[in-house]
Amino acid sequence: MAERKSKPKPRKPDAPLGAGTLTAAELDERAERIYSLHKKGHSVAAIGRALGLTKDVVERGITRARKNLPSDSADDLRADRGSSLADLIREAYENLENAETVAERNACIRTIADLQMKVAKLLGLEMPAKLTLEMDKTLELLHKRPDPVWGD
Repeated sequence: MAERKSKPKPRKPDAPLGAGTLTAAELDERAERIYSLHKKGHSVAAIGRALGLTKDVVERGITRARKNLPSDSADDLRADRGSSLADLIREAYENLENAETVAERNACIRTIADLQMKVAKLLGLEMPAKLTLEMDKTLELLHKRPDPVWGD
């Protein structure tokens, strides 16, 4: 009697290629590899190229790795991000004080406002308007120094 080989089950038309081929442990391992590269500052596209994965798979891996982090690691990550943002905000204020033109000042103001919004988002806060608080601080700075171009 000849042995019959079983045919592989056909893939569902709407299922992605390779769907369901990795175990949960393998997915976790891949997510950790992806996340370690992400923490080193590599872009999603660069990680995808290096590991032969699509952008979506890399993003899902980062999400999976973050979900697997213990809560104290997540808190450490938030603290690190907060510290980095604080450094950037400090530098942006220094740049604002040294700005010589209106365009440079406006760029610094936008940067400070964007960074403050990122801090607010990190802390889970919402601000009523993007520029409300920063504009008040910035306007005080602008009115303290005369404009070097216009002399007022």
